[in-house]
Amino acid sequence: MPEKVGMMVTRWLPVAVALSLTLVLAIARSGWWQGVLIVALGTAVAWLAPRAAEGRHAAREFRQVTTDLRRQRLAAEEARARAEERRDDAERARALAEAARERAEADRAGADAAREAADERALIGPEMHDLVSNAIGVMVVLAEGGPAAVESRPQAAERAFDTIAGTGRRTLAELGDMLSVLRRDIEPGERAVPGLADLPELVRIMRAAGMALTMVAPEGVRLGRREGLAVYRVVQEALTNALNHAPGQPVEVRLEVVDARLVATVSNPVPSRRGPEPAAGHGVRGMRERAESVRGELSAAEDDGRWRVRLAVPVEKAAKPAAAGKNRRGEKSGKGTGRKR
Repeated sequence: MPEKVGMMVTRWLPVAVALSLTLVLAIARSGWWQGVLIVALGTAVAWLAPRAAEGRHAAREFRQVTTDLRRQRLAAEEARARAEERRDDAERARALAEAARERAEADRAGADAAREAADERALIGPEMHDLVSNAIGVMVVLAEGGPAAVESRPQAAERAFDTIAGTGRRTLAELGDMLSVLRRDIEPGERAVPGLADLPELVRIMRAAGMALTMVAPEGVRLGRREGLAVYRVVQEALTNALNHAPGQPVEVRLEVVDARLVATVSNPVPSRRGPEPAAGHGVRGMRERAESVRGELSAAEDDGRWRVRLAVPVEKAAKPAAAGKNRRGEKSGKGTGRKR
């Protein structure tokens, strides 16, 4: 409080001295009422002057504060704009990265599809050979025995000719599918191919050709498309070889699941007089190449007086009881775990 009083005295002392001198001089020269007027005027000036100065100082401070606030607002707006720009840049970068990832995935998927299509087209040649050679082999056997059976066994001859016609139609249909793939009329994965469900029909055809054939197979085994085709073609090739090189011998086809792999075995007694060996470059070597194409294993050798062809391929799903399925042509396949057909 004393400090404030001292400051007030220091501030107003010059003004009071000036006013006192003015008052003395005025009274000395004029009457008393003029002196009163001068004193009042001086007092008013003395009271207003510092407040005007304080007002000017307050105005300067207000303008300074306003200027500072404006600068701070502009700085905040600039910072917000920079943050939004950085956020937009980050969003654009994320969008570009996502687009690049999607393009890479599409390119990878396209490359995988192209590679798969190329692989399947590369298999068309061996597939055509297996299809035609096996079908023609069966048709030749049936055609050779047909004329002799016409008079003695007319019903057997009729069945043989029906089997020849059916085999020819199926072969033409499969050849048409293969040529459609080569012409790119259909995608390789859309081509209908035989599999496990078609084995009963293959057994029927071989029996019609005179083969004493039994088949034992579990139910509900699921294989991939290429694995099922490999099993079908290997069994078909082994049966055709048995028909040509061990005619009249009983043949057994056995399918079983062992350690998450389907094992297909075709066996027949080794004849005392063997027929001609399969042509070089085909036969066992072709079956082995087909097995390797699906990560399978194949063996073909004589064992205890029997010729055995054994193929093992990965199983897609464990075997389960299932109703009679249909093959790709809508025909019912047999069923029964461990049943002979």
